[in-house]
Amino acid sequence: MSNHSEISTASDFTPSPVGTIFNPLPREISGVTRVKDEITIRYPSRLDAMSTDPSRLTKNANSVYTSGQIDFAIKVFRTVNVKSTGTKGEISITPSTERHVLINHAVALMRAALHVDDGYQIDVKEDVRLRHCGLGSSSALITSVACAINELYGNPITDKEMVKYAAQNHGEEIDDNPDMINPVQSMGGSAASGTYQGGLIIIGGENVVIKTMYIPDKYDVVIGVPRDFEPSDSKTLMDMEIQNLHKFYRTGMRYRNVIAYRLLHECFPAIEEGDLKPIGDLIFDYRYKMGSIRNCSFVYPPLVKLANSVAFLKEEGVADVLSVSSVGPGIFAITENADYCREVFEGRNMNTMVTKIHNGRYEIASES
Repeated sequence: MSNHSEISTASDFTPSPVGTIFNPLPREISGVTRVKDEITIRYPSRLDAMSTDPSRLTKNANSVYTSGQIDFAIKVFRTVNVKSTGTKGEISITPSTERHVLINHAVALMRAALHVDDGYQIDVKEDVRLRHCGLGSSSALITSVACAINELYGNPITDKEMVKYAAQNHGEEIDDNPDMINPVQSMGGSAASGTYQGGLIIIGGENVVIKTMYIPDKYDVVIGVPRDFEPSDSKTLMDMEIQNLHKFYRTGMRYRNVIAYRLLHECFPAIEEGDLKPIGDLIFDYRYKMGSIRNCSFVYPPLVKLANSVAFLKEEGVADVLSVSSVGPGIFAITENADYCREVFEGRNMNTMVTKIHNGRYEIASES
């Protein structure tokens, strides 16, 4: 892996070496000692329901994005085992573990933040292997490895710091270049979903969690991914997104004040009352009436038609929440009628899975 950990700056979407740090921790951490030899954690996934101001996705402000995000944490886990090797510098990743580039990036970020050069053996097992479908697999992998390493040293990096640090130094692998990562916008949803309590997480400003909500167990989450979707690598997807950023900007400038007003006066009070419907209504309006689905269709051109074909699930009250996740093409429903939603999704040529909301942070499976 690259040992590159110099602090850099960026104003565009140019790839950078693995381990590049754009935004160091705002405080110095020194003198840490390892308090555990081995840790295994189970880290959840997230669904990105919407941005609260997509105009702020369109400019790379040194990898700090202030667009805000509304996320749901789900019980689709990756199990991460990190073991100290007792040697300096050595990183051993098990052969069955995929996406070594992102793991190496996570290790480099943590070594730089903690000022350590310890060696680790790392193994990652994923419940579901879906890449670039909207489940935040890249950011969750980086943050889960970072959190496991943080555990080995007694968690000197706080949860709030971890969300910012992971989001503001995020990158994704390029298929034909294992030494480089491609900068991709991150608001911190995957990091927050694993480090904060609550199945609903709202992020504002510079990657700060501003509201959470416990989601009752009566709800299921149905996720559908088009069977004919073939994911591209992050560089290809980012190049495509750059050609469409003007659409995100236009939507943000037109609707951000409306979104902010509805969050403050409709959604936040409802969250305090345990009512999911107003946040579901806002998400649906953002995706279906403010142009978000159309903006995201560069990933999968049939997305608008597909999403419209299942809109009745929300309109008729079958699902409390219906949305594309991130830029898609994954679509999800939060519902008390999972069997019917799954039948509808599968009837629209989607592979499906049903899971639950995860209302907690990551779980420690074992430690020594």
